[in-house]
Amino acid sequence: MNVDHKKLLYIFCVTLEEPSLQSHPGCDELFFLEIDGLYAAIKYVSEDDYSEVNIKKRLSDEPWLDENVREHLRVIGLIMQVNTVIPFNFGTIYKSKESLKKFVGAYANDFKKALLYLENKEEWSVKAFCNKQKIIENIVVLSQNVADIEAQIKASSPGKAYILKKKKSDILGKEINSIYNTISKHLFTCMNELPDEYRLNALSTEKLSEEDDDMIINAAFLLRKESVDTFITCTESLIIEHENIGLSLEVTGPWPPYSFINLLN
Repeated sequence: MNVDHKKLLYIFCVTLEEPSLQSHPGCDELFFLEIDGLYAAIKYVSEDDYSEVNIKKRLSDEPWLDENVREHLRVIGLIMQVNTVIPFNFGTIYKSKESLKKFVGAYANDFKKALLYLENKEEWSVKAFCNKQKIIENIVVLSQNVADIEAQIKASSPGKAYILKKKKSDILGKEINSIYNTISKHLFTCMNELPDEYRLNALSTEKLSEEDDDMIINAAFLLRKESVDTFITCTESLIIEHENIGLSLEVTGPWPPYSFINLLN
């Protein structure tokens, strides 16, 4: 691609200090623009990909989108290793240095306050899943209502037992949801002892595997770096504690602190 066609400015993040990424492959085109005591990590990109019209087309190209979102997060992740960052959303484009300076300059004080608050902190994601089949296998232990019906079924005549079994079937879904709520509250209470902040995200109903797992927690936690190991140990203990419900936790991070930046919303 001819450099002359790279007319747009793509911003990754802003920091308080200029990072050094000279030793990292794939960062040759990256440079830092000083704006009112902040450093914007940027590169030039082509209008063929990132003009307002063309990026809308590109967003439907899944291989292109996946590759470039990964690159966006990779670059921010490298900078995060040595600097606190305010990450910008993928595909944030400015037409000139002047327009970028105008935007960052207008929010410079807010950016600086946010960067100081985020210093020495990391965003971690936790997704909790319960295995529905495991719940059903242990439902008599987990639900007093179901346990009571089971006892009545065993002590009843065939006709009454049939009616009680239908009643059990009717309440099973409600009892499972009740168990999910109870467990998720317990998990969240345990995990929320360390973070400075948290954000609850929408639960996904999409099955991520062939197993009969349901998501019961989807949260982001803002942790001090020295608390991360303790937090992960806590999540591992919770898995062991709730083995009877097939609990699994997907703990990932550190991520750019998107969940705790309100300036760009």
